Amino acid sequence: MRRAPVVALLLATTSTAFASGPHRARVTADTLTALAAARINEPLRTYRDVAFATAAHAGGAAWQRFLAHAGPKWQASWDTATGVPERIWGQGIAAPGSIADAAIAEQVARAWLAAHLDLLAPGAAASDFQLVSNSYDGNIRSVGFVQTAGGREVVGGQIGFEFKHDRLFVIGSTALPGVALPAEARARPARTDLLARATAQLQQQLALPSSPVVDRGGEVVVPLVSAGGVLGYRAAAPMTIDGGADGKYDAYVDLVTGEPIAVRQTNLYATGTVTYNGIDRYPARGRVTRPAPHAYVEIDGAMATTDDAGVVTWTSDDAQTLTTALAGDYVKVVDAVGSDSSAQLALDPGGSVLWDESTDVPDDAQVNVYLDVNIVKDFVRTYVDADLPGLDKQLVANVNIAQDCNAFFDGTAINFFHATTSCQNTGLVQDVLFHEFGHDVHASEIIKGVGLFDSAMSEGVADTLAVNMTGDSGMGRGFFYTDNPLRELNPPKSEWTWPRDIGEVHQTGLIFGGTWWDIRTQLWKHLGPTDGEALLLELYVGALRRSVDIPSSLIEALATDDDDGDLSNGTPHECDIRGTYGNHGLRLESGYIDAQGATGEDLLTSQIKVRLTGVDDRCSSLRIVYVGYQARDGGSAALPSGQITATFFDADGVGSGSSSPLLDAAYGQLPLALDGVTLYQPRMIWSDGGQSTLPDNLADPSYEMYSGETVPLYCTDFESDPFAAGWTTGTGDGSPSPWAWSVPDGSGATDPPAAFSGQSALVQAPGGDYPANAISWAQTPPIDVGHYSDVRVQYRRWLAVEDSASDQATITANGSAVWMNAAAVAPQPSNLQHVDKEWRFQDVQLSTHFTGHQVTVGWQLASDPGLEFGGWALDDVCVVANPHSICGDGVQSATEQCDSGPANADAPDACRTDCTTARCGDGIVDTGEDCDAGSDNGRSACSTECRAQTIDQIGGCDAGGGGGTRGAMLLGLLVVGLLVRRRA
Repeated sequence: MRRAPVVALLLATTSTAFASGPHRARVTADTLTALAAARINEPLRTYRDVAFATAAHAGGAAWQRFLAHAGPKWQASWDTATGVPERIWGQGIAAPGSIADAAIAEQVARAWLAAHLDLLAPGAAASDFQLVSNSYDGNIRSVGFVQTAGGREVVGGQIGFEFKHDRLFVIGSTALPGVALPAEARARPARTDLLARATAQLQQQLALPSSPVVDRGGEVVVPLVSAGGVLGYRAAAPMTIDGGADGKYDAYVDLVTGEPIAVRQTNLYATGTVTYNGIDRYPARGRVTRPAPHAYVEIDGAMATTDDAGVVTWTSDDAQTLTTALAGDYVKVVDAVGSDSSAQLALDPGGSVLWDESTDVPDDAQVNVYLDVNIVKDFVRTYVDADLPGLDKQLVANVNIAQDCNAFFDGTAINFFHATTSCQNTGLVQDVLFHEFGHDVHASEIIKGVGLFDSAMSEGVADTLAVNMTGDSGMGRGFFYTDNPLRELNPPKSEWTWPRDIGEVHQTGLIFGGTWWDIRTQLWKHLGPTDGEALLLELYVGALRRSVDIPSSLIEALATDDDDGDLSNGTPHECDIRGTYGNHGLRLESGYIDAQGATGEDLLTSQIKVRLTGVDDRCSSLRIVYVGYQARDGGSAALPSGQITATFFDADGVGSGSSSPLLDAAYGQLPLALDGVTLYQPRMIWSDGGQSTLPDNLADPSYEMYSGETVPLYCTDFESDPFAAGWTTGTGDGSPSPWAWSVPDGSGATDPPAAFSGQSALVQAPGGDYPANAISWAQTPPIDVGHYSDVRVQYRRWLAVEDSASDQATITANGSAVWMNAAAVAPQPSNLQHVDKEWRFQDVQLSTHFTGHQVTVGWQLASDPGLEFGGWALDDVCVVANPHSICGDGVQSATEQCDSGPANADAPDACRTDCTTARCGDGIVDTGEDCDAGSDNGRSACSTECRAQTIDQIGGCDAGGGGGTRGAMLLGLLVVGLLVRRRA
C-alpha cells in the first residue's frame, strides 16, 4: 500500500491515503524528523512555540543591555525551546541612508549583530553569519544572514534586519544557541562512495527502492531541537531523494556511514480543476464556459498559442481543424495513466469552439486543471505579486493518480488523485487547486535569512489564497460531493485560537486562515472592498516574506503596515491587525497577578491586583472594558463572581473613571472561602469583543489563595543553603541529583528569571531541563507537627513539566503522593503540558496523607525517555498548621479520623495520639489482630493482614502498611516512568 505524501490537504479521510508500508520510516509533514542515526530519545518539535513578552526573559542581562543600547520602547517574542528572541520590534533605530544604500543597511545590520550576539545568537561569533540577501521591495529593506559554524551552514539558523524610513525597526532571529559538534575522528570516504552508501540507506529506510538520490554538495550542521530545548547538533551531508508521488525528501546523512540523520519531506499537497467547458468550483454547482488562455494548439498546419482571451490567429481565412491538448505557457497537464486528453475541433473564422469532456471524469479533470492553474496564476499576477519567482514558467500538473482523497504539490509539479466513492477527483475541486498553489506562493515569497517555511502557517497561507479568490470562508466545497466545506475559516460563534487549536498542520493552519479572513472583514469594513483587499494582500505578502511561523506573522504584518520605521508608536492599521490576532489567541497584551497567597487570618475578601503588559492605549478597540473574576472554593462550590474593580486605573495607579481604558493594573476585592482555599480566574473583556483569561497555563488554569489563621511550623526563603539546614536530595538510580540551591536567571527556556523573593531559590536543573527517563527529588528535614491535625504546605512554585501521562511532578508527605500535575482526559492526546510562566502560590493539604507527629515534605519528578522541560523551582516554602484543628481537644475536625480528647493514646483499640483510628500496620496490636509489626508486617512472623505466619509464609518485600515509605513510593513511580513512553 503506497503512503500518500505528508503535507496533505485532508486528514485521514480514508485509510489508504495515509497508510505506511511495513518498513518505511515515519516522517512528519514537512518538519525535520530525526532518524535512528541521530541518536536522540525524543521527537523533534513540529512547530516553534513562541512566548510574547513573558517575565521569564524580561530580566535577562542580554535583553536589558539591548534596551540600554536601543531605547526602552521595544518588545520581543521568544522561542521557548532555544531562548532566542524570534522577533524584536519597537521604536526603531536611526539608520540614515539605509533605504537608498544597501551597503549602509548592511553596515548597520552587522554592527547590531556584533553588538548583541549574546541576545540574538548565544555562543556564536559575528563571523559565523554570512550575508545572503539585501533587498528593497518599495516598502521595507530586508537584510538577511545565514548562520554557519566551522564553515558549515547551520540548517534553519538565520538573523534578519528590517529597515523602513531609514530606521532599523524589526530584528528576527532563528539562530541556534551554543552550536557545538561531537568530536569526530573517523576517516571519511570519497564523496562518490558516501553517495552510494546514502542512496542504499535512504532507499531502504524510506521504502523508496528505486528512487534517485542527489548529493547537494558541501556539509551542514543539523540542529536537533525538541519542544523542550536543543538536543544537540550533527555534521551532515545534504542530499535529496525523489520518490515522485510517494514523496520527495531533503535528507541529511552521516559523513562517514551515509546513514540518514534526519529527513524533511518537501512535497506540498494540493488540488485543482481545469476545463474549457469548466466547472463552477465543483461539478455539482454547474458548468461555466471559460476561455483557454495561453494554450498550445495546431491549426492550419502550424503551431500557435492562444492569447489571454483564448483567441488564436492563423494564416488563411478558411475554416480549419484545430488540434488542442492540455499544454500551454503556464501549465502542462499529464494524465497519470498515460491517456493525455486532446481534441480536434472545427473552427470557423470569427467563430468559437467548445471542448467539452463533462461526461468523462478523468478527461474532465485534465481540462479543469489546465483552466484553474491559469486562473490562480492570473489572480496572483494581478492582485498578489506580479514578480513572484516562477510565476510565468510552465508548471507540470499530473492528473488521475491512482490514490485516494488527496493531491500534492512538490515545488515542480502539482498532482491530483482520481475519484472514489468517498471523494471527488481532486482535479475537479477548484478550491483545492487554489489552495495547493498557495503553498508555492508561500515558498517563493520567503526572503532567505529573514523568513522561513513553516508547514502549519503554509496551510493557513494556502487557505487564505483560496478563500480570497472565491470570497467564501468555506474552503474545499465539493471535496466530498457535497456543498459542505473541507475547512471553515470563520465558524459561527467561535474562532480558531492559539494555542488551544494547535494540532496537525491543517488544524493549526486554521488559526492563521481564520485570522486573515477576519482581517479581510475589518479592512473591507473600514476601507471598502477595493482598498481593503489591496491592503490585505499587501500585508499578506509581507507576512509571507519575513515570517518564520504563525506568531511571528503578527509582527511582520505590523512591520509591513508601518509608515515610519518605529513600531513603538503604532501603525496605520495596528488596531485591526492586533485586535484580530488577539481574538485568535495571539494577543500582545497579557498580564499576571500581584496578590498574596495566604491571608494569615479569616477574611471575607482580599485585595488582588491584575497587572497588565503590552496594552495599547492608541486603539479604542484594544481597551479593556471589563475585568472580572470567576471564583470557587477549594472544592467545586461557586463563590460570588463579578467585576474586580468598578474603577479603572492609569499607568500611575490613579483612578480615572470606569469609562477610561485600563493601561496598567486593576485592583479589587476577591471574595474568599471561609478558612480554606479559594480558586479564581481573572477574565478580561476587550472593547473589540475578545476575551483573555489568566493564568496562562492550561494544565492549572486557576490561581489559589488561602484564607485562614495558620501557625508556622517550618519556613524557609532559601536565602541560606537549605541542604546545610537538613534538606536532602537524591535520584532513583543513585546518580548526581539535578536539584541545586541557586540564583535563577531565566537562562533555561522555561526557568524563572529571578527568585520570587530575595535572590535564591531551590531549582531542579537550573539553566536547563531535567534528565530523561529519571527520578529525582528534594525534601525537607523531618518537621514536628505536634498535636496539630490540619497541616499544610504553602509555597511559591515555577513548574515546567510534560503531561503526567508522560512525566510526573509529585508532592509527597512522608513518601505518600499528595499532588501530581494534570493529564489530558482520555481519549484526548496527552499534550496538557504544565508550564508556569510566573511564580504561582500553591496550598497543599498534608494531614490526611500521613500519620504520626512528624512530616517530611518532598517534591519529586519522574520522567519518561521523551520530552523534557525545566522542572521544579521552589521559593518561600512554609509548612503551617490550622490552630483550630487540635488533636486531643475532643472535637473531631474535618482532617481527623477520631478525637477522644484525653483518652487518645497509642494503645490497643484507642484513638491514636495523631487522631487516626486503629489500623493494621501501626505497630500496636488491637482487638482482632494476632500481631502488628508495623512496617515489618509481611517480612516477619506477622502478615500484612496482622495475622501470625510461619517462616515459610513470609514472602518478598511489601511496601504496604502505615503511610508508606519514601522508598516504596519512589519505586512505584519508577515503574510508571519506565512503562510510559513519549508519543511518537
